[in-house]
Amino acid sequence: MKKLVTLLTAAALAVSMAASCGKSSTSSSQTGHKWQNSDTLNDWQKSLLEAEGLPTDIEHLTPSQKRSIQHIYEMITYLNEKYGEEFVYAGYVEPGLMDEETLYAYPEQYGAGGGRNTVEVTLDDNGDFTDNYNNMEVIDYCEKLIGDYVREYFQSDEIAYFMTVNASEITSMNEVKNGDFGWKIGVTNGLFFSDEYFTEEDLEKFAPHFARWLYEHKIVSNNHLNIVKNVDVKSVTSSNKDKFYKIENYVFFFDLAINQKRVATSTSENRDIIRYDTEEYVNKVGYDE
Repeated sequence: MKKLVTLLTAAALAVSMAASCGKSSTSSSQTGHKWQNSDTLNDWQKSLLEAEGLPTDIEHLTPSQKRSIQHIYEMITYLNEKYGEEFVYAGYVEPGLMDEETLYAYPEQYGAGGGRNTVEVTLDDNGDFTDNYNNMEVIDYCEKLIGDYVREYFQSDEIAYFMTVNASEITSMNEVKNGDFGWKIGVTNGLFFSDEYFTEEDLEKFAPHFARWLYEHKIVSNNHLNIVKNVDVKSVTSSNKDKFYKIENYVFFFDLAINQKRVATSTSENRDIIRYDTEEYVNKVGYDE
């Protein structure tokens, strides 16, 4: 039985918010989402089925396919109504013994971003819809703030930087005052430096400065600082970064993790994780006032 599963498919289909007007909003305030049982398909559902190579006549769908196309539509409509913007379908996993029912989508106005902007919709323990969408304005601001700091510190554009969000409790820019994220956002930062311009000593000196800056802005983060060779670092992006994570390209790496209480570091020269009290590290370890 064919599943409706297409992650980041070329069939990028957005559900118009107008299509859901007049329907009750699905929110986490109810106790258990009540799935609709429709005997008809709307135009959006037919377009998705056609893109997947499945029948667009509901009478020719299997019971599983009928259920899936209805659930997909309700889950993406939930996103549209909750956030007041349109989302594009990117994939779906049917529920099973080993699989949690999951819709994948991304906000139309920001694009897929190579998977960076993918949102997951699932059901929580109460049977209500839940999702991991983070306010993109906040994410873009955080990413720019970090990128600008790193480039200003080194006075160089010969650096590739990308950020992914691990978790966020921030829903709007109103919660971010003067670059203070209040330890409510957790990110992973990937930085690539060319061995033509940077040395191990540069990164080791930079790490505590960077930790102090992250501490001042209250950003929980895992940070991977990589010196690479035979790589045009300006060509590294969040969507193609994996191909640069090759042992033959590595010269040196420095990993730094920081939260409100602890800092942990390791390097390619010393894989043992060294842990510090955060204030101790940002104020004493290699930091030049």
